[in-house]
Amino acid sequence: MLKDRRILIEQELAKTQAAAAKMYLDIVVNNGDPHSTEYQKIKDHIMSLQFDLNMVNDLIDKGHE
Repeated sequence: MLKDRRILIEQELAKTQAAAAKMYLDIVVNNGDPHSTEYQKIKDHIMSLQFDLNMVNDLIDKGHE
């Protein structure tokens, strides 16, 4: 169960990071707004996914499946 959850989190994280990278590039190249609500929301989502992935990996490392 946790290994399946890890795969789903990793997939969502990769997709979200790709979207954030596009936004970041736009901010850097086109002098966009790094404080925009949309950009902050996607950053928060990435941090949440990373936290979840860390917890799942920790539980798997401790023998939970």
